[in-house]
Amino acid sequence: MWTPDMKGIKDMWRYSIVFLLLAGSCSVWAQNVVFIAEAGANKIGIKDNVQVQYTVKDAQNLQSISPPLTSDFAIVGGPYQSSSSAVNVIGNRMVQSQSITLTYVLQPRHEGNFIIPPVVAKDAAGHTYQSNAITIQVVAGSMQQQRRQPQQRDPFGQDDDAMAMLQRMQQMQQQQMQMMQQSRGLQQQQQQMQQQRQQQQQPDPPVDEAQLKKDLFIKVTVDKNKVHEGEQVTASYKLYTRIPMQVDISKLPSLNGFWTQDFDIPRPPKPTEETYNGRKYQVLLLKKSALFPQQTGTLELDEAEAKGVARIIQTVKRRLSDIFGDPFGGTMMMNDPAFNNSFYTAQAYRDVKVDLKSDPVKITVEPLTEKGKPADYGGAVGNFTISSKTDKQNITTDDVATLTYTITGTGNLKLIEAPKPVLPDGLETYDPKIVDTITGRSNAISGSKIISYAITPHTPGDYDIPGISFTYFDPKKNAYVTAHTEPIKLHVTAGKNYNTRQNSGNAAMKDIHDNITTPINGLIFNSKPLVLSGGYLSLYLLPLLALLFILIWKRRDEEQSKDTVKLRSKRANKIALQRLVTAKRLLQQGSKTPFYEEISKAIWLYLSDKLNIPLSSLSRDAATEAMSSRKIPATLQKELDNVIWECETALYASGGSKQMEHTYEAAIKVISDLEDVFKA
Repeated sequence: MWTPDMKGIKDMWRYSIVFLLLAGSCSVWAQNVVFIAEAGANKIGIKDNVQVQYTVKDAQNLQSISPPLTSDFAIVGGPYQSSSSAVNVIGNRMVQSQSITLTYVLQPRHEGNFIIPPVVAKDAAGHTYQSNAITIQVVAGSMQQQRRQPQQRDPFGQDDDAMAMLQRMQQMQQQQMQMMQQSRGLQQQQQQMQQQRQQQQQPDPPVDEAQLKKDLFIKVTVDKNKVHEGEQVTASYKLYTRIPMQVDISKLPSLNGFWTQDFDIPRPPKPTEETYNGRKYQVLLLKKSALFPQQTGTLELDEAEAKGVARIIQTVKRRLSDIFGDPFGGTMMMNDPAFNNSFYTAQAYRDVKVDLKSDPVKITVEPLTEKGKPADYGGAVGNFTISSKTDKQNITTDDVATLTYTITGTGNLKLIEAPKPVLPDGLETYDPKIVDTITGRSNAISGSKIISYAITPHTPGDYDIPGISFTYFDPKKNAYVTAHTEPIKLHVTAGKNYNTRQNSGNAAMKDIHDNITTPINGLIFNSKPLVLSGGYLSLYLLPLLALLFILIWKRRDEEQSKDTVKLRSKRANKIALQRLVTAKRLLQQGSKTPFYEEISKAIWLYLSDKLNIPLSSLSRDAATEAMSSRKIPATLQKELDNVIWECETALYASGGSKQMEHTYEAAIKVISDLEDVFKA
């Protein structure tokens, strides 16, 4: 008879009960959320790092997991996210479980025993789950051993000991119940924290304008602050910067009271290093000009302006959430109290708009001394030499000879009045042809002014063209210096078209002598009163005739003066057109700088002749005032100002041939329109 083993029955019964409990609770186990934190090592050195893993299992629609926040460790890596899923068959049931793991790399800040507090996870329904805390000991030096990485296992898999697993599961369920009880209170705290965060939102710190002005500015430097009228002043407009920037010139100075000549500088500008006020800067040369003051007194250089963007470095305070964000794409993590109240300080780049202006510079201009000033002084200031020559020394009355004066040196070449030759009778000349050639643009304007006169002889013979004197003011000597040219001989013979004239004067004299028949004995004396004699009456008539002659001469001089103004006005358009023809040729050649100089000359010379203002006294203000008095339309004045502005800014703009063509067409139009107004 078979007798059952009572001990075996008891063991079988016990394990059957455990199996039934497990089978009955599988659905609950798979549906309860468990949150576990594990460290790669519980003891590390101060020079070591440690990995910490946070694993959440069976959370539905997980939204966020807060990072481990502690002042004892710095986060140097992570979070690195991984996920896994498993399917378990228990009895006749299949249960699916999922887990998400975040891994952080921490570095200890100091030695000691530390506790990394629990972190919080949240799902879409607002449920909150809390992990366990981790204890780590930090010692001096480095452990010099392989870190024990968290085992990649399912911490919730079936244990070999069923009773141990059951106890562990019961502990988890108790912990879950406690966390669920705190959920409602945590949700209220979340709302409060969200309101506090909105109130505590840190705006960008204000820009330190004083520091920005020290790091980025435009400066005008001049080589002299006190000069004589007509003496060159070299002005340089520079951009100083210690920070990254991108700015463009928005306004160049209008140099009223000066005649200007720009120097050639690299395009685009090349930065150089310069020390200013004990600080090193990258310096860009924007504009360099030779200024020749045309009036005395205190003149001011207007400011140059530039606009753009500068990149500055600021210390900013940001929330820790700006570093980590939400690895699950949700928004719940941003409302976590611990996460929301954690800030960090860092250096950040920020782009700001800048408006730069240079400080105005004042220049004192003294008048030229009257001591030793000759009557024929032509306004030359600098250091010059003069020479003369003719292209031919032997010509006929049918030919034309060219007499050329060349003034060479450094100074206000373009403002020098052309010297006039003194020609003997029998030679005739007309208005000269003047060419300015600039050969040096380093620190001083140097070159030559070439004045050519066409000479036409009328009578054969040998002529001596006397030399001329040329006077300039030397600022270094503070005195006038006079240079002279050598006399020139010219031999003229009769040409094919020369007709010998009859000596009508000698024939007339012969006829007169032949008809004189006044013998001495035939003289008749007529006795008349003295007051009626011609000699006596002439004593009274001569002063009256002299006064009448002076009045007539003065009126004639005034008429000639008026005719001179009228003559200048008539020839203004012709000279302007000649300049524009030259500018057209330079446009076709692609010579940018000479092109804009020629356009500028055409406009300023036209205005000088039309407005009857000497070129040395002509400025924008003077031209505007004169045009307004002549009722030139404001729109036409604006068009004229635009053309002048394009010529001045052409060397600093990036426009090519299209811009040159636009300037050329605009110059033709504005001169034509002005001519119509002046003729009206």
